Amino acid sequence: MSHFPSLNAPTAWRRIALVSDLHLGAQAPRTTQTFIDWLADVAREADALFILGDLFEAWIGDDLLDPAALGVAPDEAACAQDIAAALRDFADSGHALFVQHGNRDFLLGSQFAQATGAHLLPDPVVLTFQGQRIVLTHGDLLCTADTAYQQFRATVRNAAWQRQVLARPLAARAQQALALRTASSAAQARPENWADADPQEARRWLTAAGSAWMIHGHTHRPRNHWGSGLLRQVLADWDCDAAHGAQARAQALWLIAQGRGVEVSPRCCV
Repeated sequence: MSHFPSLNAPTAWRRIALVSDLHLGAQAPRTTQTFIDWLADVAREADALFILGDLFEAWIGDDLLDPAALGVAPDEAACAQDIAAALRDFADSGHALFVQHGNRDFLLGSQFAQATGAHLLPDPVVLTFQGQRIVLTHGDLLCTADTAYQQFRATVRNAAWQRQVLARPLAARAQQALALRTASSAAQARPENWADADPQEARRWLTAAGSAWMIHGHTHRPRNHWGSGLLRQVLADWDCDAAHGAQARAQALWLIAQGRGVEVSPRCCV
């Protein structure tokens, strides 16, 4: 990774909120509603919201936003359209909205961006805020030890492969997504299968980007990793639909301008 696209925050920005791994969809109604409620309320304290991947549990194509989709995949389409409307309302109220692709919603495209007012971000990207260069990434590219996944990722990010998939009927894509989600849930039930980011790869990225600060999601292992003057912050995933007795998770990381510096504040969203 030798070249990093960049984004310079306007000087007027004073507060930035970052989230990742919300995994929204019909299968997670409480988490989805929590996010919609947060967008309409506390999130509006932010000048900009960055969603670093996996906004959706699965995104089978922007045609989920078409009215006709309600007759093909009613639950997922209705949920997708509710979320899109909430994002559009957030953007229309004067807040900047940025979305990176994750490993679950890599098919998010121009129709989604137009419907929501979101800017689709490259991965990785360097955000400059208050003089700080911050590497933002979903995080899956850092999991270099998972070679099978990296091969899969290269395939599904190929434009020709995506065109072929999106040419299939929406109903067929919905069925395939259901089968993949079932298989994924079985694999995630075994923690030994969870890949983690490679610290050496992260350091290489930071060096190449001329940065000492990285923020990412994907691994569902929220923690601040310090070493040799470098900081790698891992965002928490969201889950308000867990089994009875489990604590709901919904958190945003806030970057707040303080003088010439940045205050970092994790805040619960429930």
